[in-house]
Amino acid sequence: MPKVLITGGAGFIGSHLADELLAAGYSVRVLDSLSPQVHGGDRRPPTYLNPEVEFMMGDVRSVTALRRALRGVRFVFHLAASVGVGQSMYRISEYCHVNDVGTARLLEAIIKQPVERLVVASSMSNYGEGLYRDAQGRLYDSAERNLDQLRAGDWEVRDPSGDALVPVGVPESKAPCLASVYALSK
Repeated sequence: MPKVLITGGAGFIGSHLADELLAAGYSVRVLDSLSPQVHGGDRRPPTYLNPEVEFMMGDVRSVTALRRALRGVRFVFHLAASVGVGQSMYRISEYCHVNDVGTARLLEAIIKQPVERLVVASSMSNYGEGLYRDAQGRLYDSAERNLDQLRAGDWEVRDPSGDALVPVGVPESKAPCLASVYALSK
């Protein structure tokens, strides 16, 4: 049974990915630091994490933790990151260190302990406000709320004439809009 490592695998997406991989016959190992922001302060794996998962507590920036986590692994899904758009704007160094240095350390570890495949997750935050359509069907890919609108408590995204726009699904072809440190680091 091929072994898969999911960094950040105790989070929402990682735990669901682990469930799918287990159902497909893979052996799953999770490396997660159990950040209190996400998991609370008790530092225990979440109860929703499948008990068949081999859980390893550790920071993705730790060379030692990565070396242990990569032993016997054929595939890696890299989801580990500090999350939260707002906090990333005032905890810049921390977010860059976890998200960027963590990824760099994982890549260096994989050079020493090669794997067959690495999948690196990005974030919907890379698309900024998203994609919107007006009543005539025109698409707006760079619509943003202005400061006066926010001060007035008007959260709708509007076209230049002030009419509310309707959100639509965002294709991966949309140009990035890196409006936060979190988005930039993902």
